[in-house]
Amino acid sequence: MFTPPFLRTAHVTALALFTLCTLVAHDAISQGVTQSVTRGEADNAVHSTLQTVKKHDQLNCSTAGHLNTPREYSQPGTIAGFDRDFCRAIAAAVLKDKSKINFVQLVPQNRFQALQEGAVDVLVRSTTWTLSRDGSLGVHFAAVNFYDGQGFVARKSLGVKNLLELKPLGKKATACVEDSTTSKDNIAEYIRDHDLPISLMAFGAFEELRYAFFTERCDLFSSDQSFLVEFRTKETPVADDYMILEDVISKEPLGAAVRDDDAGWFNIVRWTVFATIQAEELGITSNNIDTLRKSGTAAQRRFLGSEAGIGKALGLDDDWAYRIVKQVGNYAEIFERNLGKDSDFKLDRGLNALWTDGGLMYAPPFH
Repeated sequence: MFTPPFLRTAHVTALALFTLCTLVAHDAISQGVTQSVTRGEADNAVHSTLQTVKKHDQLNCSTAGHLNTPREYSQPGTIAGFDRDFCRAIAAAVLKDKSKINFVQLVPQNRFQALQEGAVDVLVRSTTWTLSRDGSLGVHFAAVNFYDGQGFVARKSLGVKNLLELKPLGKKATACVEDSTTSKDNIAEYIRDHDLPISLMAFGAFEELRYAFFTERCDLFSSDQSFLVEFRTKETPVADDYMILEDVISKEPLGAAVRDDDAGWFNIVRWTVFATIQAEELGITSNNIDTLRKSGTAAQRRFLGSEAGIGKALGLDDDWAYRIVKQVGNYAEIFERNLGKDSDFKLDRGLNALWTDGGLMYAPPFH
């Protein structure tokens, strides 16, 4: 079994022009009902994002569809999903109810425009944190919730284990990739650097890419490794006819992005992600949280709001971190039910393990 660090970004049906489709608030996703996002720029001109979210009593959060586990958990009508759970964590912290969300579906080409214009409050959709995005798009990346790397899936009949074997074998290949993504730029650079006999075929919609790959218009599909695990497991006609190649050609730190004009909201989103990690570090789960809130260590009780002060710096009440863990879980719980041992994918934590276990997940001190 291939066990890369994570599960990848969702790619949604292409829309010809910028459009937004939101899944019904309170997680009524499975009923297939959609509604338009009506929040305008006027709200954002007058209120901070926190004030606007509280005013509307819901969070507009864009997530990636392919991080949605194809089974329900917790309660009827609630679709699982790694990124969706971080949206739920923000809603729990700010609105005291994880279900007060509109899940907004965006095409990759317009996700940052939607964020800039206030159509969504946060992107938690497996978006790679890069210099150009952080420095020129009017957005800031609050925190990484997923460390990944770009790879390739191919039919076994291609006869190679990695791309460097193509040239010695006298073979050529065409790679399918989604347009307006870091994946496209990464593979183009990798092909040039290694003088590989590979041509690129870019698609604006994932469904078009998928069709091209399965009709053998292209030999390779390149994306984040974690997404390729899901793709091979869930979407190929016969999983054993396909393999994930050995190549890992990039670093893909994935995380939550917000507009760069609201430092307060940036801090809330950042520390919400950190709270899930800190809870795991402290041994706090959704099952033992009430016991530890009363009789845990000083650090555990402080984190859970038993002592006054943890919410003041964020403009929240002192129970915000308690609600995140109680309603959504710590990082391990979120990971394992969506991607890990309790999911269909059985992924190892890899780089997403805590720093104490050899991973990169680390929360600053909650003082």
